[in-house]
Amino acid sequence: MDIALGNEPPARSYARVRVAPGTLTTVALWIGSIVVARVWGLSLVESGEKIRLNAVPLFGRIDPILDLAVIPAVLAAGLLVWFLPVAAASLPWRGLLLVAPVAAAAWSVALAVTRGWSSLTQPLLDRHDYLVALPATGDPGFLSSFADKLWTYPIHVQGHPPGMLLLLRMLENAGLAGAGWASAAVIGIGVSTVTAVLVTVRVLADERRARACAPFLVLTPAAVWIATSADAIFMGAAAWAVALMALAAAARHGRGLVTAVGAGVLAAAAAFLSYGAVALATLTVALPRSSRTALRLLVAAGAAIAVGLVFYVNGFSWFDGLAATIHRYETGVSSTRPFGFFAFNNLVAFSLVLGPAVLYALVRLRDATIWWIAGAALASVLVSNLSGLSKGEVERIWLPFAPWLMVAACAIPLGLRRRWLAAQAALALGIQMLVRTPW
Repeated sequence: MDIALGNEPPARSYARVRVAPGTLTTVALWIGSIVVARVWGLSLVESGEKIRLNAVPLFGRIDPILDLAVIPAVLAAGLLVWFLPVAAASLPWRGLLLVAPVAAAAWSVALAVTRGWSSLTQPLLDRHDYLVALPATGDPGFLSSFADKLWTYPIHVQGHPPGMLLLLRMLENAGLAGAGWASAAVIGIGVSTVTAVLVTVRVLADERRARACAPFLVLTPAAVWIATSADAIFMGAAAWAVALMALAAAARHGRGLVTAVGAGVLAAAAAFLSYGAVALATLTVALPRSSRTALRLLVAAGAAIAVGLVFYVNGFSWFDGLAATIHRYETGVSSTRPFGFFAFNNLVAFSLVLGPAVLYALVRLRDATIWWIAGAALASVLVSNLSGLSKGEVERIWLPFAPWLMVAACAIPLGLRRRWLAAQAALALGIQMLVRTPW
């Protein structure tokens, strides 16, 4: 019995489904944009421009692999394409909330280890990443001097507030030191995003639509960058802040105020992990419009400000940190990257994170509630793109925006879901097997 998908056609309709109108056009335009970005980028390189993308439109380098190491990932893809629609329709809701992130973790890891098990930890040990800067957190004046000494830190640290370093220090103090534990935290917090988004969609829309988008939140090309880019942690923190705010707005009793406090604390945590996380404040437009929601948003804002004051009292101003980061960015690699090309290339690269299924779903999406969610995330992407503060590497930098656009996949008809899931898996496998990324 199909307990979750309402009046949608039964599973046996898969064999009779034809290509939906607009599918070929959507795919053709998407592929065309990738070709244009690549030709444009290579022509810039030939003319002497230093765009520093060795796998245009993605950041990394072309390094194909085709050996036995890819077999587990291919088998995982096939299993998930078959299993996820069944699980989304038949598992109890709480069971789905547990199974979905586990499946997402398995998919991310299966992709990463096609290039060896060291791929799970090596990105975090890179000289440009966070772990090499961890000793600096032992300095009593670490927070107060962070903005002034920003130029002395690795590149990734320069682009963010000190929250990630503080999180790594907390893990170390808890006896969970080293790249292995850091990798586990990145993947675990990153895939928990799936649960947070499902909870949010169920609260703001309904369970049917949450279940419909679940497979696409799991079997996503974004998994290539979840294991292991620290941005996966930023994605998870921001997603849970949104989920708690949705729960707070929907709660009818006093516990909604407590949940709002939690949402505010997590929102602040996300903001002190990544400056860009504040762009997800646009998602508040998807919340119910009521005086109760307004009150709880104020409570959440108050809690977030309180966290900010704790940092300020201890010597770090979020605004001073942002100003220092912008200065370093504008005097660094950004100065050699042409805005026009990257304004286009960023969107193309991000489309590879989302995959063709999400692009197709956005075209056919007619659900107002889901459009509020996806549209708010899309607005965040466009603002971030026009700011000029993200020239390249958006496949990881914009990870926090990706799951909120993926919810549009609930618009894909039941009979087409496995086909589009297969397309998502094929794209992820193709990227992983063709491009060696630093993450």
